[in-house]
Amino acid sequence: MIYLDNSATTKPFEEAVELMAQTERQHYANASALYKIALDAEDGILRAKKEIASVLRCTPEEVLITSGGTFSNNYAVIGAAMSRQRAGNRVVLSKIEHPSVYACGEQLAAQGFEVLYAEPTIEGFKEAINEKTIVVAAMLVNNEIGLRLPAEKIADLIRAAGAPAHFHIDGVQAFCKIPTNVKALKCDSFSLSAHKIHGPKGIGALYLKKGVRLQNILFGGDQERGMVPGTYNSPAAAAFGEAISLYRKADLSLYDSLRARLLEGAEDLPFLQINSPEDGVPYIINLSCRGYLGENVLHFLEGKGIYVSQGSACSSKKARSTSTLGRLGMDEPTVMGALRISFGLFNTLEEIDALIDALREVPQKIQKRYKDV
Repeated sequence: MIYLDNSATTKPFEEAVELMAQTERQHYANASALYKIALDAEDGILRAKKEIASVLRCTPEEVLITSGGTFSNNYAVIGAAMSRQRAGNRVVLSKIEHPSVYACGEQLAAQGFEVLYAEPTIEGFKEAINEKTIVVAAMLVNNEIGLRLPAEKIADLIRAAGAPAHFHIDGVQAFCKIPTNVKALKCDSFSLSAHKIHGPKGIGALYLKKGVRLQNILFGGDQERGMVPGTYNSPAAAAFGEAISLYRKADLSLYDSLRARLLEGAEDLPFLQINSPEDGVPYIINLSCRGYLGENVLHFLEGKGIYVSQGSACSSKKARSTSTLGRLGMDEPTVMGALRISFGLFNTLEEIDALIDALREVPQKIQKRYKDV
């Protein structure tokens, strides 16, 4: 099996799996309890917070353990909007946000907030942010095409506009993969998830700057200062900390090598169009099989044991309105022919060669959808 859908999820490190199982067996006590075996369960949570804080250049006290990136994004965007609504009414999101942020905008709009979806550029955010803006959210790395948004400059735009805005960064596709300093980014919150870095699913975190308050969206427990109530998933937290430690030791130049090999092979296939920007991250490559349906190519590759993602929805109308490519105004053959190839630490150059060899067969094995392309 050749797995090239690492932006969706990753194969967990064996060491993380083993530690998770060991914690489940030996340190299964509720980490919120007061007796010693509960403190043993809490150790994994505290280690995860320290590892996260080391990556983000913050303090462990500023890290909240959550169920994943989706919860972190929801809590940051909706919690910030609800807590600041007396100061203004405008919420600004980039137009290419992950659904867990984009959908928050739709929910807030239904509640009467003015929600603007900005172009993912400095000019786009500058035009959208005004003195009544209470939330600004931007992903650091787009999950479909690998575009890096200008997050490091947005805080200055907020300040220049005199806005009382909470600045949230969705860092799920960036965490551990590109250098990140939340103090330099001047953000109020930053979301991340374990299963994007060869950790377990169902565990993530939210950096929340010291002194910043959000309105609670869940209730019923004192965990994480009452902001993330519910029993801790201490086995997953322990594995999360282990995954961070292992990922930070890896040679990430592997991604540059894999990207270079893929782009080199794509040059010999005239029906392939690269949609990712040249200065995007090396571990996400979006390409279109021009003239073909991406879904058909995906299943053809699956038959050869190669797994990628389509990178867009299945229906033309939905894809063009909900995918990053569609929101960026790309044409239907580009959107409908799109595939996303995303790398993890277990991928090899030989796997990329196998992918290129399989793609060479597309014109002979798959019928065109768009004859004039």
